[in-house]
Amino acid sequence: MEHAFLLVAIFCAFVLFMGAIIWLGSHFDKKRTEALRAVATDIGLQFLATKDEELLAKMNAFPLFNKGRSRKIKNVMTTETDIARLTIFDYQYTTSSGKNSHTHHHTVVSMESDALSLPHFSLSPEGFFQRVGAAIGMQDIDFEDHPEFSSSFVLKADNEQSVRMFFDAEVLKFLAQRKGICVESAPGAFIYFRGARRKPEQVHEFMNEAFTIYSAFAERLSRTTSSSN
Repeated sequence: MEHAFLLVAIFCAFVLFMGAIIWLGSHFDKKRTEALRAVATDIGLQFLATKDEELLAKMNAFPLFNKGRSRKIKNVMTTETDIARLTIFDYQYTTSSGKNSHTHHHTVVSMESDALSLPHFSLSPEGFFQRVGAAIGMQDIDFEDHPEFSSSFVLKADNEQSVRMFFDAEVLKFLAQRKGICVESAPGAFIYFRGARRKPEQVHEFMNEAFTIYSAFAERLSRTTSSSN
């Protein structure tokens, strides 16, 4: 009898514990949504709190959105500027399963413009697993004349020659000064993210960082145009 009572007590405690975790997660998610809604209002962005399936489908062009499972986009902030369409959002996906499962959270900035005639590439920080991958034959484009960039980033591309042409000395120097960033490109667009989600009070600065990258890429494309004239 006592053993059965103990089992029931343990089960009830477990249910209460899991319920508390779910409630806390929901509570903090709601607080984040309201904080991001306020940020969007302050800087003049449109805001959508619920998941955006259309945007998620569009993002499939980028490697980040082809990883794991249970992919979700929410807290979407967007605006149209004279130079590009800007979208900032929370993104999460899950890798592995069971006790080894892990949910990854990112704040992502997407910039779309007809002027972004970029080669297709994926840029991410150099890490142990990337170095192991390179050692067993995974593609990593290095630049011998720019060791600081090559030691800081993994650069992958479908067309290595076009990427080498785009990543000139000025672009390599610009990116080498911004260790830890991730950039992925697709026709007419790129996304920018780094590590985990940004705090609501960091979103405006994060948006400005994406604009800085846009400016660097636009200047690179203008150099190509000038040299061809």
